Amino acid sequence: MYFPIISLSRIRSASLMSESCNVCGSRAIETVFRSGERYSITTMNTFVDGETVVAYCPNCDHAQTAELPDLARFYAEDYEINIDSADEDQLYGLVDGANVYRSEHQANTLATKINLTEYRNVLDYGCAKAHTLRRLVDLAPNIRAHMFDVTDKYISFWASFPGDRDWAAFEPKAEWAGAMDVVLSFYALEHIKDLDLALENVKRLLRDGGIFYFIVPNLYENVADLIVADHVNHFSRSSLHVMLKRAGFRDVEIDETAHAAAFVVHARLDKAGAKSPEPAKPEPAKVEMKENLLQIVGFWERLKGRIQAFEASLAPDAGRVIYGAGIYGNYIFSCLREPQKIAAFLDQNKFLAGKEIKGVPIRDPADVPAGTDAVLVGLNPKSGRDIIANVSSLQGQGYSFLFLDDVENH
Repeated sequence: MYFPIISLSRIRSASLMSESCNVCGSRAIETVFRSGERYSITTMNTFVDGETVVAYCPNCDHAQTAELPDLARFYAEDYEINIDSADEDQLYGLVDGANVYRSEHQANTLATKINLTEYRNVLDYGCAKAHTLRRLVDLAPNIRAHMFDVTDKYISFWASFPGDRDWAAFEPKAEWAGAMDVVLSFYALEHIKDLDLALENVKRLLRDGGIFYFIVPNLYENVADLIVADHVNHFSRSSLHVMLKRAGFRDVEIDETAHAAAFVVHARLDKAGAKSPEPAKPEPAKVEMKENLLQIVGFWERLKGRIQAFEASLAPDAGRVIYGAGIYGNYIFSCLREPQKIAAFLDQNKFLAGKEIKGVPIRDPADVPAGTDAVLVGLNPKSGRDIIANVSSLQGQGYSFLFLDDVENH
């Protein structure tokens, strides 16, 4: 999703060692990872100039990535979410053998957290197509849907929105201030360095007691989050609590299991408390949090060599494909010494079929190219083996597989 509270003019290169924590303001942050490359990958599977540098804050268990100067161009030119059609969506996963898409799962999850029949004004802040909000209207027709983004490129999608709705581009409408019962944010806060400003903008729109509901990635369940340049924040339970308490929110609830590799968070605005918020203290220190982060750092430091070793083990004429057309698959492709030998990317997402990545076609997994001998699995190492085990076209064919969890065992 888009993130309208970010100021592109403020994106700059910075030394993490001279910065403070984006969440708690501590200057005791320490650099834990440097990619060693002159370019960095983004969530759009494009590359921007600059090295990926990540720091850790021992005060609140937050990790953060230094902003890169080329991100301004990236947000202006490359950052677009599923704009080819109203129905285009990102694949969330397989449930009982059927594809479930992200907006569907997000809407169903939200409906278990908040009784939408009790609320009227719901704003999707940084909504893009507002695909999840559209599904919420189907579940709770009583709500009045409000849509906002910093661009007008999605107005055609908003105009076809069902039911009672309102929208604004570039700036929220003045009459929305203090009127929202619920403000939603899906995958936005990880992009924003100035979190204090972001939360002030959310608070300005909420009524007293209104709910801020958001989803952010969980780095500790999806290690790819460490290397994407446009994710400048990598939250933990502790840093999320600190961020919200400092901003004057109460009744903070954080769920790490409802959505794969993400934190699902909601909290109520206490406007009286927000005027003089209580000093925010981190949750009890978890020594293992930094240890977990360093394990993820080690994974990425070893991964390129492991990919190239697997590639070198193949016969020169071995047919090869990459399973997964997302961050992991693109990263594997970028590491190969002979990427021209990849015959196809395989991906379950029906909206990707027929597209290309750097000239390589994306195919449905049922359409494995003839002559394939090896499959490089570009999926989350925590789930890659289970997913592949359920892809019938890849079973019993004698393929050689590279799984990314192999890296953790070497």
